[in-house]
Amino acid sequence: MTIEKAIFQADELKPNQVAKAQKIDWLSHLDRRVFKEVISAHVPDGNTPQAFTPYDQDTPADTELLAKAPYDDIYPYFLSMQIDLANLEYDKYNNSMLLFTDAFGQFARAYHREHRFKQEANALKF
Repeated sequence: MTIEKAIFQADELKPNQVAKAQKIDWLSHLDRRVFKEVISAHVPDGNTPQAFTPYDQDTPADTELLAKAPYDDIYPYFLSMQIDLANLEYDKYNNSMLLFTDAFGQFARAYHREHRFKQEANALKF
């Protein structure tokens, strides 16, 4: 999923007045978390980014986000959650948070199943 598609899907699901720059910042925050908590804990392969470069207004809209299908629904869920929080709509925020948390957990569990942890790789060297 691209930055542009994540923002489009969130806006379709939840019309809002939040600036695009803010949404890009939120996506950057989420992918920083995806990289730090999930991806960097595993042995890299040929498709693994070596570092995370934050997104900003100058980042191309067609930039691919880190979580791939079928787990890329974390992005519109995360944006919806942040929009609800920004609008002080706490009941909606709680519902959006549950959707995001479940989707993020599914992504993380799948990534852990499909990739070897760095600690496991180091243990095999002995």
